Amino acid sequence: MTRSPFIVTDRAERVRALCNSAPTVKLSCHCLFPGVLCSVNRAALFALLIISAISAPAQVFDLQSDRVPISELRGLARFHTGDNLHWSDPNFDDSKWPLLRMDQPWSQQGYNAPSGFAWYRFQIIVPQGHPHLGMYAPAPADSYEFFIDGRLVARQGDLSPNEQGLHPSGEWIDRVDGVDPVYAIPDDLIPPGRHVQVALRLWHLPYNTFLPSGQRSALVIGDLQLLEAQRDLRINANLRSVSGWNFLFVACLLAFFAGLGLFLLRPREFEYLWIAFTVLGLAALALNFSYTSAHAMEYRAFETWNALGYLAFNTCWPTFIVTFLKEPRRGLYWVTVAFGTAAPLSYALFIFQWIPAAAFILVVYLLYLPALAGALLLIWLPAWRGVLDARLLLVPQAVNLSAGLFEGMIYVFQTTGHYTLAASWQNRYRSFFTWPFTFSVDSLAGSLFLTAILAILVLRFARTSREEEHHSNEIESARTVQQILVPSENPSIPGFLIESAYCPAGEVGGDFYQIVATPNGGALIVIGDVSGKGMPAAMTVSLLVGTFRTLAHYTQSPGEILASMNQRMLTRSHGGFTTCVVLRANSDGMLTIANAGHIAPYLAGKELVLENGLPLGLAAESSYLESTFYLAPEQQVTVVTDGVVEARDKGGALFGFERTASLSTQTADQIARAAQKFGQEDDITALTLMVVATPQTALG
Repeated sequence: MTRSPFIVTDRAERVRALCNSAPTVKLSCHCLFPGVLCSVNRAALFALLIISAISAPAQVFDLQSDRVPISELRGLARFHTGDNLHWSDPNFDDSKWPLLRMDQPWSQQGYNAPSGFAWYRFQIIVPQGHPHLGMYAPAPADSYEFFIDGRLVARQGDLSPNEQGLHPSGEWIDRVDGVDPVYAIPDDLIPPGRHVQVALRLWHLPYNTFLPSGQRSALVIGDLQLLEAQRDLRINANLRSVSGWNFLFVACLLAFFAGLGLFLLRPREFEYLWIAFTVLGLAALALNFSYTSAHAMEYRAFETWNALGYLAFNTCWPTFIVTFLKEPRRGLYWVTVAFGTAAPLSYALFIFQWIPAAAFILVVYLLYLPALAGALLLIWLPAWRGVLDARLLLVPQAVNLSAGLFEGMIYVFQTTGHYTLAASWQNRYRSFFTWPFTFSVDSLAGSLFLTAILAILVLRFARTSREEEHHSNEIESARTVQQILVPSENPSIPGFLIESAYCPAGEVGGDFYQIVATPNGGALIVIGDVSGKGMPAAMTVSLLVGTFRTLAHYTQSPGEILASMNQRMLTRSHGGFTTCVVLRANSDGMLTIANAGHIAPYLAGKELVLENGLPLGLAAESSYLESTFYLAPEQQVTVVTDGVVEARDKGGALFGFERTASLSTQTADQIARAAQKFGQEDDITALTLMVVATPQTALG
């Protein structure tokens, strides 16, 4: 049987540089014609080899005439679809097999078999004194087995039949270019100077029929150490090609810890927690692409990790949007989250191969694109209403949506038979720009997305910090005002024992009280509760206290004082109101009380029945009738604010009027402490007054 020559091409110049430091191995090509051995100089040999490749079918690889210790096996080899392990036999006659280039998919060379097994057969000649040789298949698209003279040398994937005698349709590995192992070839299989029969058995997964079938790059045979060095170079190149993902992964980790830290500092602002989980999902995707640039990963693990990353991102990102913009979670939010959840869950269709891969790609993008559009609408609607933060979020979401649409278009073209066009777009997509680092469209979009989000969060944090500082200054000012308006100690009025307790629920309360001595030796007391908190409440209190102290110089009538305070409040309450009670105690024990919607005082443990008027600041025509009572010596009148009655325990029960009445004979401090211990929810103020005998009265 006549054998025809096969072309062996030189390695790249960078590999030649490595070879200069390696032991010299004589590699040459014999052009085998009947009875003739062509021996010419290098230039003539190169031209002759090209002519022979065109004019005669080539099948024998001759490694003697080329002095390169690594050879890429490009050119023609015998090819046959189907499967028969006898085809690895070196004595098998393959002369009737057609010739195909073995560095290109067979589906692009006129063979319509979209999947299944195929075999390549060719021969090689190894020179005398060759180093230890190895075989390397960079980025194979399929599982394969490599035979030399019928002996299995290398295997990638599982090509063995199952118990039913059928080959498993899912036994393949998700690989990245340059990470596949280099296989050592035993020296006894390649005796120098002799033809060695090589067979390559390929298995193309039926599930991926939309991808080209067969080899996509040339096999490489040569010096084992140099092949391993070449593989390392490929890994380094791969790592550089995913430098955008590496950058994004590190940036996402920093953003995750920053968001988590901000949430711990501001536990009420959940947007920081949601953005932390959003970028964590993005970090998972970046890590997956970075890891597979230098390591092989089984495809189920690869796709499961991708699905988890997309699930975290697609659910946390819409939640961040509505939380950050303080929008209610209406139907649009739930629809967006539903599509965002369904898209990664649909990866199960691919992992378990329940539907064809081409159909899965269409399904996942039909689910994913509505999720992207829904997130955009969640931002656009508040932006249209003029919300500044929403307008800022439009930029990162638009970048995210554009990248998703571009990637989806590529996959749709790939699955509908336009593989060549899709491949060119995909190359551009994966290397959008390459200097100083290589960024793909999606890694660049992710980086821009993350940068924009962090910038928005910084602006938000700075704004809220300014607002908090302003609020803190306001609270401090209100506290200062209140400290001036609430007596630090009660005035000493002969004939009376007056005690008070003031316990604000927050930094600044709305309760107030004042005690003034009357010209006839009595006591004039006001106690009230202003609606609202902070500086507005403090300013209202200052108005009321100032009004009360001014009026006390002209009248000691509780009804007149409340009527005047009401008129002053009408133009300054701004929708608020104040409950208030004014009490005048004479030295003979006579009590005169007027009430403006406040809790009635307690006398000797019982609530007094009063004429009750409207709270201050509600109506101009309000009148406040006076009620008169007699306070016997050693009897106590007690006045409290609603913070005592409305104290609530952990079970939700109120302190109530009965408990308040039963405690009304105790000191003001005891009443306040009891209400606080029960469960304070509002400002607590208690004031007690008792008529006592003075030394002069006792002597008389």
